[in-house]
Amino acid sequence: MMRKIVSLLLCACLLTAGLALTASADEGKTYRIVALMKQNADTFVQNISDAIVARAQELGAEVELVMYDAEGEISKQLDQAETALIAGCDAIILNAVDVEGSAPIVNMFMDKDIPVIQCNTLTNNIDEATCYVGSDDVDAGKIQAEFMKAVLADDAKVCYMMGPIGVSPQIYRLEGIQTHLFDVTNIEVLQSQTANWKRDQAMSLAEDWLTMYPDLAAIICQNDDMAMGVLEAAEAAGRKDGLIVIGIDAITDALEAVKDGRLDATVFQDAAGQGAMSVDVALQCAKDGVVKHDDVMIPFVLITLDNIADFM
Repeated sequence: MMRKIVSLLLCACLLTAGLALTASADEGKTYRIVALMKQNADTFVQNISDAIVARAQELGAEVELVMYDAEGEISKQLDQAETALIAGCDAIILNAVDVEGSAPIVNMFMDKDIPVIQCNTLTNNIDEATCYVGSDDVDAGKIQAEFMKAVLADDAKVCYMMGPIGVSPQIYRLEGIQTHLFDVTNIEVLQSQTANWKRDQAMSLAEDWLTMYPDLAAIICQNDDMAMGVLEAAEAAGRKDGLIVIGIDAITDALEAVKDGRLDATVFQDAAGQGAMSVDVALQCAKDGVVKHDDVMIPFVLITLDNIADFM
């Protein structure tokens, strides 16, 4: 796993303020890369941000990195993009807040021949961007579906917990599980709601579901922060025995919970790889003066008690 060169506290301060991380001056050109992150309150997004910062530090004087955190607000991400454009930059890493709402950012920079590397999340005009660095969220939904088919009765009753409506992982992870589980089995989806990637909201929603549905067999979550909130609610209610809980991202808390036999499964998504590769591609495009690059796809992997030792 990539060694973190700056502390989490320093990263958080830089992200909030939109400050620059500039390496000590050496000979040669310095390329200014701006990362527009959707919401670092989300543990997985924070992990990507940490990886971006670490990789920029490793590259030294070649990279001046400016980080912004939109805190989940489309309008704030648009404002930050405009600020970055006015200040000037050589490439953009875009972790989009919303499929549609963040789309104008792509055109804003590509019209100026500034490369836009979309990282982890997509806009609906991804074809107009430089490339995508991340994973195929449909595959994440498919992986969850195949696991659930293996552990649930065909007529089981489940609830499905999503991220914010309209973000690309919410859309495509739902597509994957819908196609490979809900549409092809007799499994009944009692409720499908968003908890906005947040642990506290997931815990509250799970408490309601556990009260309403005594025969609930599983709660399927689109990320691990929500899965951990569900797990807390289920354990507090004495309902974890017989209840399957699965998430996505393989954050540290989720890995520990799988190792301890508390969380049934998660789906590994390589935050460090996505963050570091986004910086590398952005720098390459800036150096080469190109605005098109091949997509970089990093596969998802199911993690259960059987293979948890490979990921700890």
